[in-house]
Amino acid sequence: MPYPAFPTLGRGTSGPVAPGSSKQVAPAILTANFGGRYSQRTGDGINPLPRDFTYRSAILPSAGIQTLEDFLGERAGYKPFTFLPPGEPAARQFTCEEWSVDYTSALFWTLTATFKENFDP
Repeated sequence: MPYPAFPTLGRGTSGPVAPGSSKQVAPAILTANFGGRYSQRTGDGINPLPRDFTYRSAILPSAGIQTLEDFLGERAGYKPFTFLPPGEPAARQFTCEEWSVDYTSALFWTLTATFKENFDP
């Protein structure tokens, strides 16, 4: 069963992504150290290159941010969804355990969230 896609709000395939968004990559590596500064390294598990994405929305009308926040609330931090990060060739599967809303003004808000890549089937 395919997971739902993060809302784009009609703003392209990656949604309303703003400056301040970023991708973090931290390879999972197992290291065995031996004498004489010799070591062997290998990837840990079948998905050793997880990507996390710090998402920052563009400044949007409050209704648009509420749509994004409702989507994340429905996913409740543990249900995966798909998202196409800028510059990536294909959508990836993520979960989002935390997000925040910045009330830029009474009518315009931004949303910041941390998407953690998820490899569950």
